[in-house]
Amino acid sequence: MAPALLALSPLRRTPGTRSRRSLVRGPVAALLLVVPLAACGGGDDGAAPAASGTSSASPSATPTPTPTPEPTPTGPVEIGARLDITAPGAVLGAGDAAVIEMHNGFDPAGPAYSEAQVTSRFVGVTVADPADLAGVDLDTPIDPAAETVYYVRTQHTLEWARGLSLTTVSPPHVRAWDVDGAGAPDLLVFGTFPACEGGRFTDRTPGETVESCDIVVLPSAQTLGYVGVPENPQLTRDAHEEFEVQPVLWQVPAAG
Repeated sequence: MAPALLALSPLRRTPGTRSRRSLVRGPVAALLLVVPLAACGGGDDGAAPAASGTSSASPSATPTPTPTPEPTPTGPVEIGARLDITAPGAVLGAGDAAVIEMHNGFDPAGPAYSEAQVTSRFVGVTVADPADLAGVDLDTPIDPAAETVYYVRTQHTLEWARGLSLTTVSPPHVRAWDVDGAGAPDLLVFGTFPACEGGRFTDRTPGETVESCDIVVLPSAQTLGYVGVPENPQLTRDAHEEFEVQPVLWQVPAAG
């Protein structure tokens, strides 16, 4: 059966590692050491006085030019045309297109908040070569005898976006489920991983198309059944709360 309603916890990311939905936080100390320049007053009592009629003037320091601040946008930037989104809970076939809406950020009035729509297509799934992950530092190592790693490839075309800044606009994160609707853990890529690279919008103009790759893991006894995008739309919410969504899904063709 298709996973019609899923309760998902926010993804937890570990900088510098590829983590199986775990979070490792280390103390990061940022020290700002301010050393005042002390001007010592008072002269040497034994020093000879300056000659009459002469003055000792210290050279004047060259003033540091004040940088001109970047202008702050007075209103949101909007590109493209807004479309009707694909109905939440829809189950599509491989290659079918879905219009996905994403809200990036939690404060609609914040400078980093943006909204965007993309037309997304499921391209295919391949089984990862265990050698790809052999040198990757994971909190919980992959057991090739008990787990299967999949590369999920999708294509995304930017249709519409709006925000004070569009730098946060990126393709949606794709998740996966088995044939019974159980969610598959995922591995989040930080840095370069040539076997499965995530796509990024660079021009952020309507019609820009990128291919992206996400990595999911299932016990070998389970069969990958669906891939999809939970954000449709992603609701503005507290970052620490669990939330319920009806993802747009693509059914993964049966092997063979």
